[in-house]
Amino acid sequence: MCGICCVLLRGNNQDCVSACTRLQNRGPDSSSQADVIIDQQNHLVFTGHVLHMRGPLTPQPARNKRGCCLLWNGEIFGGLQVSEEENDTALLLEKLSEKSDAEHILSTLSKLHGPWACIYWQEEKKTLWFGRDFFGRRSMCWHLPRTSEDSFILTSVRQNTEELREVPSIGLYSVTWTQTDCLNVTVYSWTDAVWPGTMNLVTSDNLQSGLAGDIDCNVKFNLHSQYHLTRNIPPLNKSIPDLELSKIMINDPESVIRNLLEDASFCSCVHHLIHLLLQSVTVRVFNQILLSQNEHKYDSDLKATSNLSHHQPDDENPLRDSVKPEIHKCLSDGLSDVRLRHPEGGVMRGCAKIAVLFSGGVDSAVLAALVDKCLPSQESVDLINVAFERTPPQKQRKPSEEEKWNVPDRQTGFQALQELNPDRKWNFVMVNVSIAELQKQRSEHIRHLLYPLETVLDDSIGCAVWFAARGEGILGNGEHAGIEYKSSAKVVLCGMGADEQFAGYSRHRGKFEESGWQGLVDEINMEIQRISARNLGRDDRVITDHGKEARFPFLDENVVSYLQTLPVQVKANLCYPRGLGEKILLRACAVKLGLTKSALFPKRAIQFGSRIAKTENNKEKASEKCARLADPT
Repeated sequence: MCGICCVLLRGNNQDCVSACTRLQNRGPDSSSQADVIIDQQNHLVFTGHVLHMRGPLTPQPARNKRGCCLLWNGEIFGGLQVSEEENDTALLLEKLSEKSDAEHILSTLSKLHGPWACIYWQEEKKTLWFGRDFFGRRSMCWHLPRTSEDSFILTSVRQNTEELREVPSIGLYSVTWTQTDCLNVTVYSWTDAVWPGTMNLVTSDNLQSGLAGDIDCNVKFNLHSQYHLTRNIPPLNKSIPDLELSKIMINDPESVIRNLLEDASFCSCVHHLIHLLLQSVTVRVFNQILLSQNEHKYDSDLKATSNLSHHQPDDENPLRDSVKPEIHKCLSDGLSDVRLRHPEGGVMRGCAKIAVLFSGGVDSAVLAALVDKCLPSQESVDLINVAFERTPPQKQRKPSEEEKWNVPDRQTGFQALQELNPDRKWNFVMVNVSIAELQKQRSEHIRHLLYPLETVLDDSIGCAVWFAARGEGILGNGEHAGIEYKSSAKVVLCGMGADEQFAGYSRHRGKFEESGWQGLVDEINMEIQRISARNLGRDDRVITDHGKEARFPFLDENVVSYLQTLPVQVKANLCYPRGLGEKILLRACAVKLGLTKSALFPKRAIQFGSRIAKTENNKEKASEKCARLADPT
């Protein structure tokens, strides 16, 4: 994981690149900078700030003997074998520089499973390559030069006052220098790439307008007609079921799922999805330096309803020689609830290495249950639950301290906690955000992370996720309940991607009611295609600002590939009412995992469940430009 930046300085514009706290926050473990001289008029400045997650600490930019240079903000979870003793940045640089032809670069990056945004300097051909994964799970923004002396900038997050846009995840880009003043960028699109939101194919005719928009930039974009990045997920199954569209009235939602599980075909889908999700969670839990792959208790023959944990004897613990001394003590004592007290206050610092953004809804509850299936029993898990201050109308009485934070997600969070394995040490972290704190942090910091996104929806979700990822709150359970607590987990598991694939949004039901099964299929297909442009870059920027890494198990390539092949009615049947029909396959997985109550909670978006959407202006529309994100000057 890395905060990355590459600046092309051109002509007489040879000013040094200033440091940026927001970029450094993303990578607190190592910071480096390197210059690459292209010619007398052009040179590149590479800056990398590393969050050390796996293998030996590898400063970035990584550089080899050939002069090739790599900035890598990502994780390789498949497609390229990375052992525990290896660092994926160093391994990828070695792989990319084996050959110099474009086909090799495209083939190598096409194979990768996992989130990535990268910048690669190919010394032999004096070519700069850059791009993001298909889902856009890692942030990359660019500043397109307006003149021949204006800088070209690629960065994870805004550094100063430069005008940025998110780099569209339509493919891989390359820049090769010519004698012209105009910057020439070649685009190697994903196979059958479409523009997010419009579903129009990316073509030579719409490339310039699609990438530059209304900016009069000094960049010429060219679409390569022969070579492409190959998508490693199949197209969506668009078959339309021969089922009636009439609403199905039910009295007992749980009995509906129980009956579905008696169907051999549906039950097989449930078991296979649990299997793939468990693999996805396992690889995201254990690919970090504090957890050994040999420790996980993943069982390929998972009995989904089992809640048993298996204690691993301390003298067999392979972490003994690899962890920091304070964490070593937690593990060697066999006490996952041991805390490290902050030297200047009474705040407890957790030993948990995994945190889950935990609303108590079906997505987060399933993730927590699967973490329990693979994580050693002595390890604690932080469940982060965020609430924003409730402000009653003036005529109503002032709420009590407990009522002030009693938002819907707090209620469902506690209910879901009761269904999780009681033998596991769960730290239910209540993140309570006052209006004053929200306004202060947004004005001073968060708005810069959300940029270039600027809608009311981006403000609500981005602020909620930023406070949740910070992990500072009050313990809501256990012997230390009521004590201030700060999560130290570097890995944050998030449920993003579930709603898009299982028809979890209210607009899915609206399309279904308007256009039937065909409308629902079309909407799900568009959701997958446009997810890179809607939220994942934003979520990466706000979570990684805390020196933590967001990981999205529902967007694992194997999980997505399987769901893409299933008929729509297996994943969602919106003939059933809200709280059952959407995500019906995932709800069945939850029931199999013992989460019978959590399985039936209606979908509630984080901005409503945390009540941030109700704190300042109830009359705004989500798509409107948010005035609170504007520069106060």
